Amino acid sequence: MKLKFHLPILLSLFFAGGVQAQELSLNQLLDAALKNNFDVQAAQLDEKKTNARIDEVKSNLLPSVTVQGDYRRYIKIPGQVVPASAFGGPEGTYTTLAFGLPYNLSTTAQVTQALYNPSVRYALKAANLNRELTSLSTVKTKEDVAYNVTDAYYNLVTVVQQMAFLDSNLLSLDRLYKVSDLLYQNQLGQRVDKDRIMINKTTTETQLATLKDNYQQLVNLLKFYTGTPQSEPLRIAVSVSEVMLPSGSGFDEKRRTDVMLLEKQRELNSLQDKNIKAGFIPTVNAYGTANLTYYGKGGEYSTFQQVPGYWAGLQLNWSVFDGYARKAKRRQNEIDNDKLAVQLKQVSQSIQMEEANARNKFSVEQRNIDAKKEQVALADRVYKQIQLQFKEGVVSLTDVIQAENSLLDAQSNYLTSLVQILKAELEWKKATGSLIAKE
Repeated sequence: MKLKFHLPILLSLFFAGGVQAQELSLNQLLDAALKNNFDVQAAQLDEKKTNARIDEVKSNLLPSVTVQGDYRRYIKIPGQVVPASAFGGPEGTYTTLAFGLPYNLSTTAQVTQALYNPSVRYALKAANLNRELTSLSTVKTKEDVAYNVTDAYYNLVTVVQQMAFLDSNLLSLDRLYKVSDLLYQNQLGQRVDKDRIMINKTTTETQLATLKDNYQQLVNLLKFYTGTPQSEPLRIAVSVSEVMLPSGSGFDEKRRTDVMLLEKQRELNSLQDKNIKAGFIPTVNAYGTANLTYYGKGGEYSTFQQVPGYWAGLQLNWSVFDGYARKAKRRQNEIDNDKLAVQLKQVSQSIQMEEANARNKFSVEQRNIDAKKEQVALADRVYKQIQLQFKEGVVSLTDVIQAENSLLDAQSNYLTSLVQILKAELEWKKATGSLIAKE
């Protein structure tokens, strides 16, 4: 089914304060929102942050270099207890000797390279998965923004359509009031008829003023969604066409971003389990150290001597027993995996329900809206005919008011169906993951 409205939006010029501004369609509003919306910008910054974290994880694959310096001024050089016999003393006695000089300056540089550490490999894979998760989160944010923009736009469509109805009704009431006033002036009508028309006219004007305020609020909301400053004018091109759903079902649930997010989380959960198991495996690091120490002494026999030292080695780290901490972590990971499986089933059934409900709702309103549109046209013809008969004195004002009420009811029913069919299309797009174009 196709609904086409190309309504004249004169009110948009009024709300723009007479300033010319570009008139945006729904697609243009969506493009602006997906580019300028604050939530989208924040999500994109999260992506950049995730990329920076990946660089941090990659750094574990590269060698690390540390440099340390140590300066000591011994007020009293610490001594060591040694056998006195080593220096010609009696057996079984000990003496204390102090080795070294009071001034010590030591500089050490060490290079360490991980030779075997499976946790680093799994951490890198997890970081790449996190990048995909963050990217999907950005897509989810864009979908939410697209939903909000489209919902606000459809609300704007119904408000504008309602204002168009009220504008037309107000013109009819103006003409009717002039006729009743003329009849009253010529003593062919009653003042009460004139007053009753004025009451209806005032009521319609009040409703129109309220709708204008609603219109402005929706425009301001669209400004917020699209990142447009509230001080800038924004004109909306209200035009709805091609409102229709494809026949049949059978859409791919994996188009839903929340499904893809859960699947990526399960992949990440699997990597975390492998990383936990890798904790049972020893790690090997290679390292090389260069040390340069200076010893000094002041006074009459002052000296300053340099003592270099260089060595390399392999370091094995193996956590043989951790108090069953890894076992507990793996159990928690299994529970998280089971929970993700349940959530996937829940989301799958929810998607099927949302799609079916939206399709059924659309089907019902699709059958109703054409009939309701014809009812509006018929009620409008009847209302105009009754007005003409009232001018000719054939019918009473009561008949005119009844015809007007019938027209208002027909218009209200049509607007209700219009809202429902637009919202059904929006809910269907949400259920099938087609709110935005997927790459």
